[in-house]
Amino acid sequence: MENSILWSRKFIPVYFIVAFLSFALFKFYIQTDNYSVYILVILVLGLGIASCMYNFKKNKNQHSK
Repeated sequence: MENSILWSRKFIPVYFIVAFLSFALFKFYIQTDNYSVYILVILVLGLGIASCMYNFKKNKNQHSK
């Protein structure tokens, strides 16, 4: 899990781009009023934030050694 590409620093912007594009798709193109479809957007944003936190803690531990 440590060497997974999903937690790598290069993959962080992908989470936020996917969240923005899926939000734009549901909001403007599909024009849905069902708010349950935004759960996917919230989950992807959560993964992006978790990845940022993981990389921050990993870098902090590497610099303190």
